[in-house]
Amino acid sequence: GLREISSVRALIGVKRMGELESKPFHEACKRKFGNGSDEGTMMCSTWEEYLRDPDWHPYKIIKVGNSHQ
Repeated sequence: GLREISSVRALIGVKRMGELESKPFHEACKRKFGNGSDEGTMMCSTWEEYLRDPDWHPYKIIKVGNSHQ
């Protein structure tokens, strides 16, 4: 996933709510896996699915006492 290419410098931004800019994914994956790879398309689709899911939380929520943080 994204962690495997974290050493590659790429700016990944959110264009609209729930929609990622796919070009940085493709460029980073092209450098990492070569031109013939569909890895960027698959990763971009996966992250778009995460963003569309209202139950997905990118941050860890822990319970401290009686409250969640």
